[in-house]
Amino acid sequence: MTSTIAVSNTPNRKANDLPIRLLGAALFVVPFIAFAWLGGWWFTGFILLAVGITTHELIGLLRRSKHAPSRVIMALAGLIAFAYVRMPGLPFLLTATALSLLGSLAWQLRNPIDRPLSDWALAIAGGAYLGLTGGHLAAVREFPNGLWWLTLTCAATWITDSGAYFVGRRFGRHKLSPRISPGKSVEGYLGGLVTATVAGALIGQFSPLGIVVGIAGGLLVGALSVLGDLIESLFKRQANIKDSGTLIPGHGGVFDRIDSLLWAGVIIYHLYIVTTFLH
Repeated sequence: MTSTIAVSNTPNRKANDLPIRLLGAALFVVPFIAFAWLGGWWFTGFILLAVGITTHELIGLLRRSKHAPSRVIMALAGLIAFAYVRMPGLPFLLTATALSLLGSLAWQLRNPIDRPLSDWALAIAGGAYLGLTGGHLAAVREFPNGLWWLTLTCAATWITDSGAYFVGRRFGRHKLSPRISPGKSVEGYLGGLVTATVAGALIGQFSPLGIVVGIAGGLLVGALSVLGDLIESLFKRQANIKDSGTLIPGHGGVFDRIDSLLWAGVIIYHLYIVTTFLH
């Protein structure tokens, strides 16, 4: 998410940013909650739409960085990667993967200059990244007690964001990653980690997941989901742009809103796998 772990003296943070950010968050969170409640293909379709918009935004960032990845190839790679996680038993999935990979590579022969291989690799890698992470997030809802697992995923992510924002504004002094995202502070990171762990514990205590799973989920999401934020910041730094888009007021694009959530979906998905194995 966009520069949420703020240091207190960051010049581009204004006092009236918070109401705009809250409005922008509501515009995404309210439909997210509605489709999450419905579950099934309603939620899968919503996440797929979000991944599609994010793919469009990533294409824009890469093109501003003087690359020219194919929109079609990236979208196709994303769909296949999404299907591998969310619909692993889909017929002919391996066939579609092989033919798409070979066909998209052969397509580069039409223009054997101007970095066709690097642009192809960026399209495949970018699509696979968004498709795999988005597929994990959609699949979390399909677990037994899936709504609770998804609640843990989202609450830990969003509370990490909020805790980091407020703690960073008040106490932030030491920059977490000055070259990639200079607005983030170590103090904000630790504040987000603590609030996420507490939130996870509360969700675990009052749900079928259990307090141990809740604490583990909150701790892992609080510790690692910031990497999704930093990775998106790396794309934006390379493109020399502040936000991935303008769709969500106060947050920028959809990629800015779900960068950490995509990582959290992967974390909670595999936490479920581990806890299932241990039981």
